Amino acid sequence: MPKPARLNYCFCICAFFVLCGSVAQNKKYFIEFTDKNNSPYSVSRPADYLSPRALERRVRQQITVQDKDLPVNPSYVQAVRQTGAKVWYPSRWMNGALIEASAATLAAVRQLPFVKPLTDQNRLTAAILHKDGFGRHKSAMAAACQNEALTIDYGNSLAQSQMLGIPQMHAAGFTGKDIHIAVLDGGFQAADRMEVFKPLFENRQVLGTHDFVRNEAAVYEDDRHGSQVWSVMAGYQPGSLVGPAYGASFWLLRTEDYDTEYRVEEVNWLVAAEFADSAGVDIINTSLGYTDFDDPAMNYRPQDMDGKTAFVTRAANLAAATGMLVVVSAGNEGNDTWQTLSAPADAGSVLAVAAVDKFGSRAGLSSTGKIVSSKTLKPNLAAQGLGTVVYNPPNALGASSGTSFSAPLITGLAAGLWQAHPQLTNAQVIDYLQRSSSQATKPDTLLGYGIPDFSKASELVRKETDTEAALGYISPNPLAGDELNLRVNPTQLQKPLTVVFFDLQGRKIVSFEIAEPAPANRLPLNPGLFKPGMYLVRVSSATAQVTLRLVKL
Repeated sequence: MPKPARLNYCFCICAFFVLCGSVAQNKKYFIEFTDKNNSPYSVSRPADYLSPRALERRVRQQITVQDKDLPVNPSYVQAVRQTGAKVWYPSRWMNGALIEASAATLAAVRQLPFVKPLTDQNRLTAAILHKDGFGRHKSAMAAACQNEALTIDYGNSLAQSQMLGIPQMHAAGFTGKDIHIAVLDGGFQAADRMEVFKPLFENRQVLGTHDFVRNEAAVYEDDRHGSQVWSVMAGYQPGSLVGPAYGASFWLLRTEDYDTEYRVEEVNWLVAAEFADSAGVDIINTSLGYTDFDDPAMNYRPQDMDGKTAFVTRAANLAAATGMLVVVSAGNEGNDTWQTLSAPADAGSVLAVAAVDKFGSRAGLSSTGKIVSSKTLKPNLAAQGLGTVVYNPPNALGASSGTSFSAPLITGLAAGLWQAHPQLTNAQVIDYLQRSSSQATKPDTLLGYGIPDFSKASELVRKETDTEAALGYISPNPLAGDELNLRVNPTQLQKPLTVVFFDLQGRKIVSFEIAEPAPANRLPLNPGLFKPGMYLVRVSSATAQVTLRLVKL
């Protein structure tokens, strides 16, 4: 099927390696390095390559910084450049780089002692771009308070919001505020001029943009698909459309080349996800999928959707391993011969989203799922993806169909739930949403656990891990003196209470265990342990956990 027809369903099918003949038949290749030896980077100094938010996410979810988080050895990158190859992007997680080179230059690269031999593993070692090298160049609201949320006019978007309990979420004051979301898509045409996004720009909720196809900042002149997806998630135009996460903050990242379908886009996705991690993103939304390509030799097979084979599937699992929640469209192949999921929806650690109509019945276009492993059922959840209300550039309210639009609804719901319960891990967010869903007791491979509900999910969290009920707060400036003043609410607290201080490298500074917590607890501190700077303190019991950010002046 031609690519524009796929995007009429608004689910982008992407790709990896193909010819680029604009400069002496240069092609793009993903090369892997043998090691990260003799690197100037260290797991003991992650602040050199990860932001405070990225480190805080890891500490909060008890994820340690590992060798895979280290940047590639810069001397390896420099040596590759010295062969004459152009290095587009290095990859921390895959320990490699996306390069562009002629056949002769590639041969020189392959002779470098730290470059792994190119193999045909996963059919990902051919060249990458189409013949002109790029493809045709196509020409934030703050969180509402409870009273404001009660008066929101959702307009035509009411049905898709009510299905998930979004009005109740907004009424409780949760709009995704303080949650950072990266939208990985094919472009955000005219988004900087669309009225539906005006509040987000005015309130500086757009954190930044990058085009990983061209390696430039501009994303507003490319394909409209990302603008449509973003409008479903975060648009704010009362009376016509209100997205569930209009209070969140966003990175707009272009990874998909609309005009072609090659596997280079999987590498673009990988490096964009690595960027999102390092920037401290909480949630990745990707309404993209990968099955077949402009070069049939690169095609995946349905049996490759096994949670471990596709390059982008492996990248998505690595992204989730950092504590980010990765929300993926399940695919629009339900009526096609392919039928099943597209990558990376098959990744075991992601939240894959199917599509239903406004009545909650499965949309025929929604890809049929599968049991990926004994513990992994796909898709995970479902939301309205048939006739979903969207905004089209430049300012036209409309409706579009595809799992591209069920995924951002679930992303927005997850952002509100995580704002309400920030102590959760990404896996717990998925778990509570699944357990709140319409098919929670009888999931299947069509809609997974079904349609989730905010109030039910939040109530489950409250009963099981209510931090506010169990924990209190640390007094101001606890690092200013020689004792820690910790106030707790012991009413629902399961003893004992553990308090652990970390630096931004994730190293434990000091810890305390309080066997019998009292409303006010005074713990001795050695001020010499704390140099000026930022620290994280995790307070936890058997049923609750909270991580706070503290500053030593």
